Amino acid sequence: MKKGLIFTAALALFTALLLLGVRWAERDNRLNLTRVRIDNSSLVDSLKISEVLMPCFGVSLLKLDTDSLQQSLLAVEGVDSVEIRVHYPETLVITFSTREPSVILEYSDRSIPVTPSGDPLPVEWGNDQLPVIEIIGEPERKVINAALDLFIQRELNGSASMQVSSREIVLTENGKRIILDPSRADESWAMWQSISSVVTEQTDVVDLRYRDLAVLRSTEET
Repeated sequence: MKKGLIFTAALALFTALLLLGVRWAERDNRLNLTRVRIDNSSLVDSLKISEVLMPCFGVSLLKLDTDSLQQSLLAVEGVDSVEIRVHYPETLVITFSTREPSVILEYSDRSIPVTPSGDPLPVEWGNDQLPVIEIIGEPERKVINAALDLFIQRELNGSASMQVSSREIVLTENGKRIILDPSRADESWAMWQSISSVVTEQTDVVDLRYRDLAVLRSTEET
């Protein structure tokens, strides 16, 4: 019983001293944020990250709202996820997971790099090594996503060029224009794969917008 009381008293004293020490350190500004380490920010604009972090410097790490900070960093364009770790007495370690451009959507008046799921990224993230899909007009997001899925999953880059409008997805492969129905892009492409070996060189257009039917046209006919 006596040992238990001594242990309890010692623990209470240690806790009190620890709290006093923390309070003293905070009042003496020894727990204020003075250093941030950024990991894996990739192409994300460092200026925008700095603008989010600036108000945090000089704030006690005990009072810093890391949840709010995380949400603000997630709002920076191109950021996918953020992990924030507090390293006392004065440091934050922030690890980013960022999105990667896979295709450039080429409109008549602008070029937009996008992720495989079609999420837009900053214009400066584009580069000459990325494949390009030409967008005609302003097709709906679901049409563009259908084209992206087909282009990426079927690895068409290098073997075919693609144009997308609200009514059709057009692939040009070995000089032939293959017209697909955006609402059945995979099905239309599977049909093309099944008939491509028997389509003659004289055929210039293969229209697959009709269910279970392929319409073949040549230049002379058009």
